[in-house]
Amino acid sequence: VKACPHVWFERSEVKDRHLVAKRLTEHVQDKSKLPILIFPEGTCINNTSVMMFKKGSFEIGATVYPVAIKYDPQFGDAFWNSSKYGMVTYLLRMMSSWAIVCSVWYLPPMTRQPEEDAVQFANRVKSAIARQGGLVDLLWDGGLKREKVKDTFKEEQQKLYSKMI
Repeated sequence: VKACPHVWFERSEVKDRHLVAKRLTEHVQDKSKLPILIFPEGTCINNTSVMMFKKGSFEIGATVYPVAIKYDPQFGDAFWNSSKYGMVTYLLRMMSSWAIVCSVWYLPPMTRQPEEDAVQFANRVKSAIARQGGLVDLLWDGGLKREKVKDTFKEEQQKLYSKMI
C-alpha cells in the first residue's frame, strides 16, 4: 500500500463517492501519474461469468484499457468460495496447488461515446471482456452473493421470461 498510491473509500458513504470521483479524475488528467488499475466488478466470481460493473470508474471520462482474465482450474482453482472455505483454508489450497494458470487478453482501448452514459459504457466494456474470455455476461452485481434479491429485479426477470414463453 505504501509503494503505490491507492484510492481507498467506503462504498456506502455518498460523500466518499464524490471525493473518489474527484481524485480519480485528477489522477487521470495528470499525465505524469501511472495508470489506474480497477476491478470494476467489486468482487470475485467463479471464473464463468462477468458481473455488472460499478459505474463510478466509467464516469470520469478516461480511456479504458480492458483486460480479460480467465483462470484454468486444471492445476489449481484460484476462485475463493468464501461461503465454503475460510481464508486460511483458501491460502493453504493456493500455496499447495501445482500451479495457478490463467489466460490474459489485452483488449483495444475504449472511450465513452457521446451518446452513452456511464452505465452503458461500463456494459459495453463488460460485454467485450466477456466475449473475449468466453464468459457469461451477467446483468446483476456481486451484491447478490450476500444480499436478498430486490423485488423489482425479480419482476423484471419474470417479465423477460414471460415474453420468451
